[in-house]
Amino acid sequence: MISYSYIEKNLRALDTRYRNSRGNKDADFASKLAMLELCGWIEEAMDDCILRASVRVLRQERNRRFIEDRVDRTYGFEYNRHFKPMMINLVGIWGFEKINKSIDPAVNDKFVSALSSLKTIRDSLAHTYTKGVTRQISAPSVAIEWQADVKAGLKAYDAAMRNYCP
Repeated sequence: MISYSYIEKNLRALDTRYRNSRGNKDADFASKLAMLELCGWIEEAMDDCILRASVRVLRQERNRRFIEDRVDRTYGFEYNRHFKPMMINLVGIWGFEKINKSIDPAVNDKFVSALSSLKTIRDSLAHTYTKGVTRQISAPSVAIEWQADVKAGLKAYDAAMRNYCP
């Protein structure tokens, strides 16, 4: 099972720090770190989902290493560019369609939408530094909301893969 407790605890701590901040800069740091922490967790959780499924279904060590290599070479958390190709490497396009079809469309739509929004935000935050000018950065409570959508999507894919790849 994908670990959720650490990221949820970290995001709540950053939200508390944000709410108790004494100035804009402290609030911005807490907000920025919350988004970056969330995005890092998403990458690791996606990798974990694929790697655990590969251990369950692949019997040949060279095939497990092939999947591990593909996962190790994947840097990012976009649905179509990163998660879907990792799944297709493991279960094939036919298997992916079967798994994807079993996911509740509302859960999947929120999952894909959250990933897309977070990618845009993450890129803007990761490629800048906090200057003296106040920037518009979403509060950690927003990261907590997106984490819930991503968590639901990852749980749905993990469960579907467990059914497809017992």
